[in-house]
Amino acid sequence: MMTIKVEFFYDYVSVYSYLANSQLDTIAGAEIEYRPMLLGAVMEATGNRPPLTVKAKGRYLIGDVARWVSRYGLSFKFNPVFPQNTVNALRVAIVALREQQFDAIHQSLFDAMWIDEVNLSDKASLASLITDAGLDAGAYLDAIGRQEVKDELKANTDEAIERGAFGAPTFFVGDQMFFGNDRFDFIKEEIANQSTK
Repeated sequence: MMTIKVEFFYDYVSVYSYLANSQLDTIAGAEIEYRPMLLGAVMEATGNRPPLTVKAKGRYLIGDVARWVSRYGLSFKFNPVFPQNTVNALRVAIVALREQQFDAIHQSLFDAMWIDEVNLSDKASLASLITDAGLDAGAYLDAIGRQEVKDELKANTDEAIERGAFGAPTFFVGDQMFFGNDRFDFIKEEIANQSTK
């Protein structure tokens, strides 16, 4: 029987990706495939705008995030350094996936952004996070400069756009797309549907 995959396209700069990431362990009967993508490039390509650049949307987001944080029982602080350029953090994730060390660093990157008020744009801060995760910061910082790592992040981003993504988090179960941290019921229904095929 073929394994059902849930592809999770995300960016560490996305608060709704942080929320969604906390609920991935509620998904049963499928394998989660992590697909780091550059949210800024997705939004630019699709004409979307960050919520905080739309005044009414920004005001709504603050209360909405507070409700979700309470619902999920998460720690949370709005990062004072925002927006951030997370391209290097996303490349770190790609290297970690390649090296089968993803579990060691992934949650730390989300926590740094949405709990610990870390500036992920800063390479020294990124190096500290990598070291704290028990990984070789020097090796990782060298690896994120390699062309194949840069190309993989770009390919993930381009693929997300081609498949219809316009923001983060975006999930795919087969060819079915689901956007947002509040679509888990639909994702689970689609997994159940595909399990019976």
